[in-house]
Amino acid sequence: MSAMSNIVTGLIVLALMLVAVLTWAYVSFAWMDSSVQSWKDMVETSDEASRTDIDILDANSTAPYVDVQVHNCGRVHLASFSDWDVLAQYYLGNGTYQIGSLSYASAGNLTDNQWNVNTIYSDTGMTQQEVFEPGILNPGEVALFRLRLSPLPGGNTTNMVAVSTYNGVATTRQFQG
Repeated sequence: MSAMSNIVTGLIVLALMLVAVLTWAYVSFAWMDSSVQSWKDMVETSDEASRTDIDILDANSTAPYVDVQVHNCGRVHLASFSDWDVLAQYYLGNGTYQIGSLSYASAGNLTDNQWNVNTIYSDTGMTQQEVFEPGILNPGEVALFRLRLSPLPGGNTTNMVAVSTYNGVATTRQFQG
């Protein structure tokens, strides 16, 4: 019987070793697959960001709004505006410095410290509203972003707006209060 118990014990140990090796292999392959997928995602995002470029052509304050003309001068079609970041740095009439991130409003009237895409134009002269792929800022097009700041920038102040796309490409422009 002792030989039989040694064989059974050996089989149990062998089974446990096989389970451990297979579990280790599965975890290793899953980790490698996850790492490769993360690498692919990073390369894809980096490639898209390298082909993305925006510029603010002009920014004007007309109370209670600031109108910002954002030109897509890259090669990527831009959308997902709710994932963009818009920040405003400005001075009140008494010289108090304000800085804040504005939230995106998809449609309707803006409330305090919100922004939206008012109109997209197919040319930098802003004479023709877009007709091709409405709601997407295609290369060469200009989007008129409307910001509603509260409190309002003071008169005769120099202020700044920063716009960043969903993939991290950013630009800034000064505007007068």
